[in-house]
Amino acid sequence: MKKLLPVTLLFISHFIFSQLIRGKIISDSVSVSQVLVININSQKKAYSDIQGQFFIDADPGNEIRFLKDGYERKMITVKNQNDLLIHINKLAIEIEEVEVRKKLSGDLRQDSKLFDENKKKTTLNNDLKVYFKAPSSEELLKPRHGEFVQPVGGGISFGKIHDKWTLTDLIDWIRENFKDDYFISMGLGFSEINSFLYYSLQKFRTGHILKYGYCSDDDIGNLKLHFEETFKKFRNK
Repeated sequence: MKKLLPVTLLFISHFIFSQLIRGKIISDSVSVSQVLVININSQKKAYSDIQGQFFIDADPGNEIRFLKDGYERKMITVKNQNDLLIHINKLAIEIEEVEVRKKLSGDLRQDSKLFDENKKKTTLNNDLKVYFKAPSSEELLKPRHGEFVQPVGGGISFGKIHDKWTLTDLIDWIRENFKDDYFISMGLGFSEINSFLYYSLQKFRTGHILKYGYCSDDDIGNLKLHFEETFKKFRNK
């Protein structure tokens, strides 16, 4: 009986302090759906519905984050309130300014030269995207001196099983669907995104995704949670 007492008290204390958080997410007074809501402490997650409402289990002191492409990241610490109104802001879209140093003459050939600098920047950005999406060379992927490499052993071969996606395909899909603004809002520079993805995905179970060439809503939520967890390690490595 004495042994059951601590367990009973622990259960009661958890029941008292644990709570189901209910809230609504808005931006400029408009409800926002499909916002990923993550309890960083318990790793539980949920999505806001079409009315912007969400439900998630949390204890006082837990950190809750709100993530959605095209919006600034939001973080709150749970207190004793059960009903929350969360405001998230859209990311500002920067439009490159064009500096006109001369008055337009009306001659297309002459006037187009005024925009050469911006064309060079656009070309450079496009070249960078191609470069960072390219797979790493074999020389770069070779193990460093003293690094352990799993030896290739014998065994019975059943033939090569081809996945629908490679890791590069998955990274291309992530950058296309998550958008670079999502990673920039985390604090990454444009040139760091691919490096971060290769680093982070090494610690994520990608087998099912690569096999079928498909990311479900649950996969997307798990990926975003994983990116949140590995970002600090990437910064400190």
